[in-house]
Amino acid sequence: MPDEASWDVISAGRDPDHRRPGLGRLLAGVAVAALVAGVVALNVDSHLARTVPPPRPSPSPVALTAPQMLHGTPLRPNGAPATQLFLGGDNLRLLNVPELTLTSLAKVLPDGGDTQDPLGPGAAVQQIIPVNGGVVALIDGQGAADLPDIGDVLFIPVGTRGAGPPRIIARANYMAVAPGNRAVWVEQAGPPWGDGPSDSPAWLAGDNGQRLSGIVHLNDQELIADTVPGLLLQSPDRGLAVMNPGSGRTKSAGIPQDSVIVATNSGKVAWQDPACPPDCTLHVTNLQGGPSAKLTLPPDTVINTNDTADFDPAGQRLALALDSVDRQGTAASDTYVYIADLRTGKLTRVPGGPIPVVTLPAVPGAFPYGSSTVTCVRWSAAGSGLWIVATDGLYFQAGYWTGHGPLRILQPQAGLAYKLALPGPAT
Repeated sequence: MPDEASWDVISAGRDPDHRRPGLGRLLAGVAVAALVAGVVALNVDSHLARTVPPPRPSPSPVALTAPQMLHGTPLRPNGAPATQLFLGGDNLRLLNVPELTLTSLAKVLPDGGDTQDPLGPGAAVQQIIPVNGGVVALIDGQGAADLPDIGDVLFIPVGTRGAGPPRIIARANYMAVAPGNRAVWVEQAGPPWGDGPSDSPAWLAGDNGQRLSGIVHLNDQELIADTVPGLLLQSPDRGLAVMNPGSGRTKSAGIPQDSVIVATNSGKVAWQDPACPPDCTLHVTNLQGGPSAKLTLPPDTVINTNDTADFDPAGQRLALALDSVDRQGTAASDTYVYIADLRTGKLTRVPGGPIPVVTLPAVPGAFPYGSSTVTCVRWSAAGSGLWIVATDGLYFQAGYWTGHGPLRILQPQAGLAYKLALPGPAT
């Protein structure tokens, strides 16, 4: 049964973006006058498969009925603060609440728009992260040996008049927001993580494309996050370390090798052991030396690593989706969203479920064929409310929870949305 206005509290007792859908090239610079509030679609000519099958036709509104993935009361005009949701999937969309109009932000050319720096085959939205005054999106494709190719890092400014034209600020295949949300670290990762240079150069980039640091050579390490103590990196053996980008010195992150990273912020990492049975412990490690947390998941639940979890701005709560599974932990039946209080260890189930589990098409670099419904959660900039977006591969649906009462939901819309970000505050 769908949740009503009440929710469960469970006493305490598995992205960051591992990836990668064809061929295209982003052209930034659509006139600002065209960027009115609405749902902004950036077609990336996605085939939705790493082993690329013929593109599927768009679902017909006559042949298919939009499913209700979230349950609650309709979102009224004053039911949530004016919000812009950037959604990444086979398209990059900007969903303005409450206007819900559709306009084009930019377009992709199927034959490539820049012969000097073309995007590889299977170009798609891979990451979207909030920064002050907008969002940053990474769009890349597949290179040699099916590794992530060097792609475009875009800053999309957002102001009182809505979204402005995107601009390319770097070329990379991995990125992470810096503490303070004013810049991003970008990496051109080489093997085994990407199709970039073997020394995997990385640098700090501003929203105007200016390099704010020297080049740091990460060599064979993948950029996971930027934290106050330094860059969180993963080695080929999946060990985790923290590097001081100024000195180049590294130290252990205190997290076991091959752990599953669930979420990160500027000082904390949520993770699970690599061989984790259903409802095993979710660890939250404080990289700054403060208190850490251990959370016991509800019985017969697991973390789907295709989902996106999120720390609130204060770093005291973690929102995440959990799949309900059978006793063997092999078959997911549905999904619920929970909020974990890191101080008390309690998990609160958010109304709006159950989110049905269906089989998705493959999305290159995002998830393989046979994955279940993907659910993304993001806190509002002030942490006063939680946004949820679920997709079944053909449609997506968004909902907003204020922290009390039922989930406020929008109607499902055609499209695939497996990444979600809200713009950071204006500077």
